[in-house]
Amino acid sequence: MTMSELTDKELLIEYFSNIGQQRVDELTMFFWQTFPTLADFKMAKNDVKRDLLDFDHQYYELLVGIELGQRIAHKPRPLIGKIYCSQQIGVELIEQLRNDVQECLILFCLDVKHQIIFQQMVFKGTLSTCPVHPREIFAVALEHHAESILVAHNHPSGSVTPSQNDILFSKRLDQCGELMGIELLDSFIIGDGNYLSLREADLFESN
Repeated sequence: MTMSELTDKELLIEYFSNIGQQRVDELTMFFWQTFPTLADFKMAKNDVKRDLLDFDHQYYELLVGIELGQRIAHKPRPLIGKIYCSQQIGVELIEQLRNDVQECLILFCLDVKHQIIFQQMVFKGTLSTCPVHPREIFAVALEHHAESILVAHNHPSGSVTPSQNDILFSKRLDQCGELMGIELLDSFIIGDGNYLSLREADLFESN
């Protein structure tokens, strides 16, 4: 049986068992009493998570492991190669951003052949906001001699319905790109298992 086949409760028991804990039942029971599901742990405030340490210092190793796993999961996987269509990059971005509880924005710089030459998470915001200004976007694009750019941000709510700010921001990027000679190819919103291309939806065309 692989780790992916274990239930959440079985996986936690396996963790404590393999680090030689004699109080496996006690430690696992307290964890599930505090966080009935892993989703509850994910959404809990940091001070609530730190309460585990007040119960037993052995939870420190568990929290370190969880933090490391979260950082690995949230690291953007560089997209390489040529961009052919919105669906191609939209599907890839779903895997990168769908589980992030903070809103973040990724910039892709492309060359004249639409090859991705640089990728960077430009901003990471609070639970529901991601303040960003076009000048920071185009500063990175100019630094890497981009011919065009793509931007993508996630909605932690899981919905891909664009807000008015999403549309206005994309329009501003589009207009700035026209003035600077750096085309905005598309702006994506990533949800839970879905994405929206604002270009395909004709939501940020400069009129």
